[in-house]
Amino acid sequence: MWYTKVMVDTTITVFILVMMFILGAVFGSFACCQAWRWRYHALKKKDLGQWSVCLHCKKRIKWYDNIPIISWLVLRGKCRNCHKEIGIADFLSELSLGVAFLMLSWAYLVPILNNWSVLALHPEFLALRLAIFIVTLMLLVVLMVLAVYDAKWGELPTVLLILAVIVGAMVAVLKLYEIKLSDGGDVLAGFVNMMIGVVILAGTCFVLYKGSHEKLMGGGDWILALALALALANWWLSLWTIFLANLLGDLIALPGALKKKGHVVHFGPFLVAAFVLVLVLGNCLPLLLKGINF
Repeated sequence: MWYTKVMVDTTITVFILVMMFILGAVFGSFACCQAWRWRYHALKKKDLGQWSVCLHCKKRIKWYDNIPIISWLVLRGKCRNCHKEIGIADFLSELSLGVAFLMLSWAYLVPILNNWSVLALHPEFLALRLAIFIVTLMLLVVLMVLAVYDAKWGELPTVLLILAVIVGAMVAVLKLYEIKLSDGGDVLAGFVNMMIGVVILAGTCFVLYKGSHEKLMGGGDWILALALALALANWWLSLWTIFLANLLGDLIALPGALKKKGHVVHFGPFLVAAFVLVLVLGNCLPLLLKGINF
């Protein structure tokens, strides 16, 4: 009987994670599409229209050629009509956001479901944890649009940055309210903890931006870092984020910068990647190890 229960629980968990991966891949495709639409809007070009189209032949992409990840692999990254390359950014955005949704669900949603009977006794706390999870997913979608845009064109649109800050602040408020609901929770200490993180992450990026005259850091990077620091709401996690972002930048972008003189490294995608890693491993994974205590 015990063995059957474990198998059922495992099956449900795997199903949820697979569905969240698919959902993330769909939003990854959406994010890449929105990045292109935003670019066309910025350049005041003709809008791409309601449906997905090939940027080369301008023909509408059929639904069976628009399945995230699978269609790109089947077509080998080329348009079925004109056979020109679609670009790897679409594939990477779908895959990376799919993995991000899966990881966040594994680290955040699964513990909620595993402790549902306990959390059901505290409906306000249950609703709060679900709200943090959902708003964080919303933030990931906005961050993916920014990461794709920065990687392709080396810019971070101001409106999207403001949106990221607003959503990040929403996560921060929810986390502070979570502290308030906890027994003996010190909201002031949590707020101070968050602000120290803002100084570490956004402050470091701002100093590098000003001190290097935009050679080491762009003007939008520190605003992006502000959104991330607010969502993390923890100085230790913010410290790890700036460390990992620089480490990823050195490992991935530095070789290209050394080979090509004048090569510019766009830091936004590395900030986003580091944020996801730290969010899951540093802020959510402990819930899987020790459960939820009241």
